[in-house]
Amino acid sequence: MGMLALLSQSCGHEFLEVKSDISIGSPSTIADYQALLDNGNSVMNNNASFVLGMIGGEEFYIDDSRWLNYPSISQKNAYVWAENVYERESVGDWNSGYQRILYANMALEGLKNIEPSAVERDAWNMAQGSALFFRAWNYFQLAQLFCKPYEAVTAANELGLPLRLEPDVTIKSRRASLSETYGRMLADLEEAQLLLPDKPSVKMRPSKVACYALLARIYLQMENYELAEQYAEKTLRIQDDLIDYNALPIEASYPFPTGYGAENEEVIFFCYIPSYPMFSTAQMHVEEGLLNLYHDNDLRLSVFYATGSGGNVFFRGSYYGSIAPFVGLSTSEVLLIRAECYARRGALELALADMNRLGIHRFEHGYFGSFEGLNSEQVLQLVLEERRRELAFRGIRWEDRRRLNKDSRFATTISRTIGGRLYELTPGSNRYVWPLPDEVIELTGMQQNPR
Repeated sequence: MGMLALLSQSCGHEFLEVKSDISIGSPSTIADYQALLDNGNSVMNNNASFVLGMIGGEEFYIDDSRWLNYPSISQKNAYVWAENVYERESVGDWNSGYQRILYANMALEGLKNIEPSAVERDAWNMAQGSALFFRAWNYFQLAQLFCKPYEAVTAANELGLPLRLEPDVTIKSRRASLSETYGRMLADLEEAQLLLPDKPSVKMRPSKVACYALLARIYLQMENYELAEQYAEKTLRIQDDLIDYNALPIEASYPFPTGYGAENEEVIFFCYIPSYPMFSTAQMHVEEGLLNLYHDNDLRLSVFYATGSGGNVFFRGSYYGSIAPFVGLSTSEVLLIRAECYARRGALELALADMNRLGIHRFEHGYFGSFEGLNSEQVLQLVLEERRRELAFRGIRWEDRRRLNKDSRFATTISRTIGGRLYELTPGSNRYVWPLPDEVIELTGMQQNPR
């Protein structure tokens, strides 16, 4: 049986504990390993591990009747941050993330045994760099769900992820520290950026600019704003294009082009999740607090949102060009990372310059009034609000909320009421960290996250 077939048979199990034999039908050439990593629509760029965070976040709600009859027990429980989330259901975020890590490890293990010729060197570098990027990208996603928010003073003593660095999944898993988990991501990306081209041939492939953008995002979540700014700068030196939303076909069902980012000049790395029922045009209600953040003549209000048949407002502004949420990397995100870093170090004019550049591309022509004359607190507040507006439904709000809750100025309690019962997610709650899958705990004896 070929390796790909064997892996697809394994997807119904908790992925850390699947047994596989890499010697059966194994890839063996550089082209084979690149093909494994190019399996984008099925594995590497799809089913990204953002679902629990999006469901548990503060951007939308669903009606009581929809929740009561929702088909997935784990997603229904995640919506109210239940103590027992999964009730033995398979955890897609975990399984898909570790499946992609397994593919990356298979490529890295195989490439280690290939000494490329001079004509093969670029191809080997592309495959090696891609595998390292994919491993880091997936560990980052998983850490935002299954680990505590990063704090430098405690990270060495906090539970991280099981770090699989080899394709032999029969090796017993253990949880690394949070410091080791982030250290692995950073090391993989630092190596990958040396190997990859500045820009990719297709945006489902990693690149140097994608490494820089991801490093900027990781350092932002680590609250290392100096390095986040440095990598944002490096990103924008290579790619700083912005879409003028005035040129979009607002009358279309989905205003952004399809084609996996090929026709979207803002996309740095293309990645998405399927549209689950909660994200559908019929079920989603965008939170009024989010909608109220948009100013008059801000085109994002009409580009991102539409009214469904039931009178509900739903999100339609995915860079996928359809209902499936885009959760990849973009220049607008990196511009906002840089603006936040500028604001936090007091470079207010630079922060406002980035905000004004973005605003010109988002408002109706002639209606955007430049931001100026604001103090440091106002500029930081402005940037953080703009992150909510610009990066809505990208999977980013969950990690932002975890980070910002540590600052009393920005801490927020999220609440939902179903059938008259109030559910709340308070700042610093253990329920900002999702439990590991039930079967993983049973099979490995790893320490579970407290609820």
